[in-house]
Amino acid sequence: MPKDIQDSPQLLGEISQAPSAFEQFLERNQKGIVVFAIVAALAGCGWVIYRSKKTGEEKDAGAALIKAEDLSALQAVSKEYPGTQAAGSAVVLSAEKQWTDGQQDAAIETLKGFIQSQQDHPARASAQASLAAKLMAQGKNAEAETAFQAVISNPSGKFLAPYALIQLGDLAKIGGDVEKARGYYDRVKTEFADSSFAGLASQHLLTLKAKAPAEIEPRPAPAPTPGAPNIPGFPGGGDEVAPGNLFQPGAGGGAPFGGLGAPVPTDEPTPATPSK
Repeated sequence: MPKDIQDSPQLLGEISQAPSAFEQFLERNQKGIVVFAIVAALAGCGWVIYRSKKTGEEKDAGAALIKAEDLSALQAVSKEYPGTQAAGSAVVLSAEKQWTDGQQDAAIETLKGFIQSQQDHPARASAQASLAAKLMAQGKNAEAETAFQAVISNPSGKFLAPYALIQLGDLAKIGGDVEKARGYYDRVKTEFADSSFAGLASQHLLTLKAKAPAEIEPRPAPAPTPGAPNIPGFPGGGDEVAPGNLFQPGAGGGAPFGGLGAPVPTDEPTPATPSK
């Protein structure tokens, strides 16, 4: 028994003096850990530098966008600052300039390219609505309907959804589908009751109930009265005398006002003037 007691401290001492598993891991991988720490530190510094540079580019691009007033200046912003938010906004504004300058097809292509390439840009919903309105203005109603549906499906374009619904209602009305148009207008009134578009939807609903005015046949001209004198200006007479010709000699077969026409010769001889 004493022997067991004497041996116990020696066993405990041997366990406590041995290095732990974590210490052994550090000893074996010390060099790798140091290298990893250096790389992580450099990566952190690089990210800070990148973010600082990116922020600086965004500020410069924004300042250039504010100064841009014509189409060439807007296109320069999109080329000089690619990847920035301001560059994307410059593309959308360029399309508006193209449209007002009469380059309608070019404006539509610009918007289509932006919508396809800039999936996360904040102005994408506005570009979709602008594209749909321009297609509708060109009479391309089927393409416009698809574009307006894209506005409604865009989660970031909810603020434009009531506008898109009203336009879809107008397109349905143009196509002759009154019930479909009514459904779009009613959606605006129920889903966006607090927006200013709700009142506009009510007005468009009233136009669905209004009927087109009936066409009325014009009254026929009165027939000439038998036995009436063929005197212009009298009921049943000949052609009316134009107001501008009333005072012209010979107008309408005579001069009705004051004898302004030439005297009509008669068969009676003119009395001779007695000589003195």
